[in-house]
Amino acid sequence: MTSSRDIILNRLRAARRPFPDAPPRPAEYLPVTEIEDTSPDGLLARFTQELERLSGHVYPVESDAAAIAQVQALLQQFNVDHVLAWDFQYIPVAGLEDALRAGGCRITFPDLHAEGRAEHAELIEKAGAGIISADAVAATTGTLILSTAPGKGRTPSILPPVLIAVVTLDQFVPRLESWLAAERAKGMPAIRNSSNLCFITGPSRTGDIEMALVLGVHGPGEVHVIVKR
Repeated sequence: MTSSRDIILNRLRAARRPFPDAPPRPAEYLPVTEIEDTSPDGLLARFTQELERLSGHVYPVESDAAAIAQVQALLQQFNVDHVLAWDFQYIPVAGLEDALRAGGCRITFPDLHAEGRAEHAELIEKAGAGIISADAVAATTGTLILSTAPGKGRTPSILPPVLIAVVTLDQFVPRLESWLAAERAKGMPAIRNSSNLCFITGPSRTGDIEMALVLGVHGPGEVHVIVKR
């Protein structure tokens, strides 16, 4: 005897497909954005140009010590003594955590599933800056590409008013399509293994019906990217 389930499935299998099969993926795509100089210096120059057009700031540095000094200078500039941060294993600067703690900066690693959730949420709301890194950096749009995972969640990148990202020059790619193509070639691990992808292109901005642009409403109003060469 055929079950109701089998009857329904057989009807679905026998039904005419509503659309023809999609054509095969083309071997190459036309790029959405253009860039002539894809050398490391060329990518950095283009990223700097694009991010500064969006009111962001870029600081090329030559060493871990210089990166630490720049982070400390930014925290002093914005009078920040409490930061939210990714686990420092994901931030490519040796000694940064120790240097911040030695300077009296309080560091909180957000965990919204921890015990005392209400108290923890109240604590992280008071942080003045977030310190993160990135999976990759797209030069032609001035974009930080982040995949979330334990120890590198979204909160430090969206909640504090100041965002400080520390990246390395070898993380730069020409454009978003370049990163997607590399991910596809590897089996898309960042996409498959992450609950969330973030594309951060400058400070948060919102325009109302009168076309008045306001920064920092739905995320950081300040975005600072330190690039370790």
